[in-house]
Amino acid sequence: MKVLSMRERIEQLRRAPRFFSIGVPALCAAYLALAQALGGAGPEHFIAVASFLGLSLWSDGSRRLARVGMPFLLYGVVYDSMRWYEDIIRSPIIHLHEPYNFDLRIFGIHTAAGTLTPNEWFQLHTSRVLDFVCGLSYTPFLFIGESVLLALYLLYRGQERRAVRFTWVFVISNFVGFSLYYLYPAAPPWYVAAHGFTADLSVRASAAGAARFDQLVGLPVMASFYGKSADVFGAIPSLHVVYPMLALLYGWRLPRFRRVAAVYLFLVCLSAVYLNHHYILDILIGFVLGLAVMAAFRLAFGPLEQDTRDLEVEPDRVAV
Repeated sequence: MKVLSMRERIEQLRRAPRFFSIGVPALCAAYLALAQALGGAGPEHFIAVASFLGLSLWSDGSRRLARVGMPFLLYGVVYDSMRWYEDIIRSPIIHLHEPYNFDLRIFGIHTAAGTLTPNEWFQLHTSRVLDFVCGLSYTPFLFIGESVLLALYLLYRGQERRAVRFTWVFVISNFVGFSLYYLYPAAPPWYVAAHGFTADLSVRASAAGAARFDQLVGLPVMASFYGKSADVFGAIPSLHVVYPMLALLYGWRLPRFRRVAAVYLFLVCLSAVYLNHHYILDILIGFVLGLAVMAAFRLAFGPLEQDTRDLEVEPDRVAV
């Protein structure tokens, strides 16, 4: 790999789209000013801005990486910003009965004590093995990390269009999901189990059944993430299942990845219910959301290019 001189880097930047040379620095400065005005910019804000600036200004190669990384950065920025305005935009009607009743009616499990939702049944049938497997599958490092690694791999294999499409579908799915959290605020199953069918906006987020994973590993992994969730009543749709579903679909041409991704998607769906974070209804709506955003991108921008690079698959065996 050729090492570029500073002069060559500057020349590349002059030929690059003005979005990178002018737009990105302006947006970064505006974001830091806004963060400082609203609540004070923290170290994480400066690190994110410095990273994106570096990728946007360093070289043509880093700018390709910035194109793939920008949606993930926007995801983090919007998620972080919701704490500033969530109480203003949230619908005053909190839905507690409807999701519970749907799962009870459609997926109810009949027991000697009466009909239970799958969430309630699982809370009576926990095991240390499932606590560990489901907790590990549900860690943010895995379900977000899978998407990041797939995007980088597609970029490395020369499938930049597929990588960029995947990351933008990822972030737009999140934005639609965030909007639904406030248009249709719904209580997760752990809230109903702990507080009943009365809406209490003072209740803090909880790791719920995922706390059992923390107890097993001796670290507050889940409590530090799910215990600081932006919104207690952001249960519909389940975005946790959208991430591995999109990764499975956009990585479908990679046989070995496809098999692992399919198993992981199943584990995330199981974990969402077993750990008492989501109803099955939330999962189904999450699937519909992800597929709808994919369809909208296809209608707006056309199908992904079908060139020889895009048709490459990862072989299981190489012929001699």
